[in-house]
Amino acid sequence: MLGVTFVLVVRSFRPLDEPQTVGAYFDRPPAWPGEPWVIDGRTVDSKVMEANAGPSHCGWELATMLTLGWPPGTAATNASQARQYIRDPRGQIAGTYLLGTWAHNPTLPSDALDTGYRYGAIKLYFAASDQDHYAYLVAPADSERWPRSDPPLACL
Repeated sequence: MLGVTFVLVVRSFRPLDEPQTVGAYFDRPPAWPGEPWVIDGRTVDSKVMEANAGPSHCGWELATMLTLGWPPGTAATNASQARQYIRDPRGQIAGTYLLGTWAHNPTLPSDALDTGYRYGAIKLYFAASDQDHYAYLVAPADSERWPRSDPPLACL
């Protein structure tokens, strides 16, 4: 009787084609509900956090809307339990309720903390000093500051 043994070797490494900038992930934002975020190796439910393109019928398809339950980790069942931060470097969304401006490679506030949330190579940061106005997304090669919309944007 002839026996055959197979050995499976698993190696963990970062794919060479993994995007290195925030724009590489969001210049063409994913359709709703977007790809899932991860924390501690676990997939995050879209009620806790999602990042997706704005609605095309409003002309916002190149803007990214990051919507998360507040405080982070909360599953939002209605708009009053959520916050929305907008990436709109092209200025598609005019006349809105943005509480600040988008910025590329901003200086992170000294009190900025890594939330543990990941979107590929992107890390999400908030600073207690300005979390009511901004979210910070940090990639290996750059970072961005996304302003909060209050109230959250919607179009019909």
